Amino acid sequence: MSDRTTLTSIGVDVGTTTTHTILSRLRVETPPGGSPQIIDREIRHRGTVRETPLLDAETIDVDRVVEFVERELEAAGVTPDAIDTGAVIVTGETARRENAEPLAHQLADDAGQFVAATAGGALEAVLAGRGSGAATRAAKDGTMVANIDVGGGTTNIAIFDGTGLAGSSRREAPVAETRCLDVGGRLVRFDDEGHVTSISPPAREIADVREIPLEVGKRPSVAVLEDLSAAMAELIVDCCVGPPFDSLTRSLWIGTPPEESLPIEAVVKSGGVGRLVASPPDDPFAYGDLGGLLADALATNETVRSWSVLDSAEDIRATVVGAGTETTTLSGRTTSLEPALLPLQNVPVVRVPAIDEATGTDLEEAFRTALARADELYDIGAEDAVSLSVDDVGSLEYRRIGQVAKALAGALEAVPWSLPVVVVTRQNCAKALGQSVRRGTDRPLVVVDELGVDGGDYLDIGEPMAGGESVPVVVKTLAFGE
Repeated sequence: MSDRTTLTSIGVDVGTTTTHTILSRLRVETPPGGSPQIIDREIRHRGTVRETPLLDAETIDVDRVVEFVERELEAAGVTPDAIDTGAVIVTGETARRENAEPLAHQLADDAGQFVAATAGGALEAVLAGRGSGAATRAAKDGTMVANIDVGGGTTNIAIFDGTGLAGSSRREAPVAETRCLDVGGRLVRFDDEGHVTSISPPAREIADVREIPLEVGKRPSVAVLEDLSAAMAELIVDCCVGPPFDSLTRSLWIGTPPEESLPIEAVVKSGGVGRLVASPPDDPFAYGDLGGLLADALATNETVRSWSVLDSAEDIRATVVGAGTETTTLSGRTTSLEPALLPLQNVPVVRVPAIDEATGTDLEEAFRTALARADELYDIGAEDAVSLSVDDVGSLEYRRIGQVAKALAGALEAVPWSLPVVVVTRQNCAKALGQSVRRGTDRPLVVVDELGVDGGDYLDIGEPMAGGESVPVVVKTLAFGE
């Protein structure tokens, strides 16, 4: 018989234009002798889509956002202490505001004991593509599908490669690439009479380069706004089909542009603007921004019209659905835990240098280097734990595990602080490694395996499940203002 359980997950998306929340139920099954797997994701409550509240142009109204989330928990009949997992994602222009990171952490603290705070265009692109169903369609059809999520502040594209997966057991295709651009419908805002009230720097750059007259306080003609929207649509298309890329596309790129194009066979559109492409509003000022005009410009763009468009499972809620259902992973079941230490939140990760071929003093020095790096990067006194990421311990033979454990225990005994340490390995060896390390140190220790994390990530680790042998984990990328 398989062991089955459920987790309650929350997703909160604080975007440039809107804020919304979902509650989901994740069903976990552990087959006999196997590791636990999330086998089903069911949305339990879709919250109201509300305008993201701001105190001023640079500051999010944290109290109101928290109030929004509290309302949705109450409407769903869920208390904060019933939340097992999930993600708070602050996206688009909102992620660049000065209190974005404190907001995410406050929501994580208030909304439940085990909620991740995440941001960054690449992550947003992937979550939107999973929430919209693009990753599922790519796997089902065996094709390469791009999800184009056009929001208020940014356009985030995730390309899923399902080549060869048709008919396989894979639920979702892997991510081949993400592309993110500083283009969105909220970059220019208007008052009720059509006067420009704000122009974000990316929109200012586009207008200047394309010689489109645009000034705060002035009421531009519809023709001028159509020119600006058409220019934005062309940049989004260029982002999808290149390289080569237009110089303006490169200037507005978030991250590093790819060097090669990918053969995209179909697209899914999501996001606040993306959902309007099928039916743009008649009133160009319907949303007090360029959203409607940008949607119309995309709808009439010749390249966009030539694409094979797939239906989206979710449109404006695609990112938050992804955040609430797709962020959680489960460790392998050969963990080595001290349950009293769990749950843990916001554990910073430091990568251990390659040790797969290291022995003796070189092996211990690799762990010492990582622990010294943790001391250098973080305020150890303010942290609850520190995590060491180990890609490859080498052979999983008993003798090798003992060598690695002895080196790690020696390095831990040498550091002047007594903070708990979480060791994360990609290989299935946590139980043996943890037991061996404990022979050489009394350090509070958690060892989990079959997970890939990197330096600079943060971890949330939940309480044990599946008979106490596995834990839910959220790997967090805190990349605000990227």
